[in-house]
Amino acid sequence: MPPSRYLFSTLLGLLAAMPAGRATEFIDPAALGFGSSAFTLDTTYQATLDYDRGNGGLEMWETRAILPLGKWERGDLLIGVGVDYAWHHADFGGREGLGTKDLQSLKARLALAWRPKDSQWWALGFVSPGLATDFEAVGSDAFTISGLGLLGYRWSARLDLAVGVYASSGLDETQVMGAVGFIWRPNDRWIVQATPPVVAIGWRPSTDWTLALVGYPGGSSWEVAETEEGVRQVKLRLWRVAASVEKRIGEHWRVNLRAGVSLGGELELRDGNSREISSTDLDSAAFGAVAVKWAF
Repeated sequence: MPPSRYLFSTLLGLLAAMPAGRATEFIDPAALGFGSSAFTLDTTYQATLDYDRGNGGLEMWETRAILPLGKWERGDLLIGVGVDYAWHHADFGGREGLGTKDLQSLKARLALAWRPKDSQWWALGFVSPGLATDFEAVGSDAFTISGLGLLGYRWSARLDLAVGVYASSGLDETQVMGAVGFIWRPNDRWIVQATPPVVAIGWRPSTDWTLALVGYPGGSSWEVAETEEGVRQVKLRLWRVAASVEKRIGEHWRVNLRAGVSLGGELELRDGNSREISSTDLDSAAFGAVAVKWAF
């Protein structure tokens, strides 16, 4: 199962909110919820990703909503909860009996952040259970859960280092992987975020504008109603590289525009027992996105 984009956004959002040290507003590479808590609505149009094997291609509209529900401090501990919803309106062009599908995911998230006031060390934990399905036939494979534990060290006022372990389970697969990252601020205008699987290089010419080059994963996995060809599981993997421009409007509003290329894509279709029916690489294709956020 692909690593969850949202877990890194939640964790870094809590890190930015922790009182120790100075406040930091992270570059938000794909309207994933980095930095201060924000209600977010993000829409992406994905041009057709042609199938490398077989005729046709995959075309998508994607809409995501990030809904933070609460944040509480208990001494050196910060607790955050929220809900994430994603909708993919995908046209598979009839591949293996799949036409147009509305693929959805609904996830709760609980994140914990710990940083003692007199220590350079900090720690973060995360768990996110949810459903990923077309909601036409919801079975046990629609349930997903992911989590991460992260240990960090503030090396200097401008550099944070972190190591961690990420785990996820869904569609009869369990994945465990390590993560190493850093957040470097060479000066007050530039920031480099390498928090796998998200990478961003950002520049702020003023407090109201943020320009960035970003890379982040796309795709997900879903359980769907069985087709005549026996497809019950859909797995989509891809990476996105984009230029991003964000404008702050007043105290709370943010508008973000992104344009770039989706690449390294793969579409895998399986039956209800996770046996592969077909798989194909996806050719690169352009995408564009807009996000509106209300930060608080």
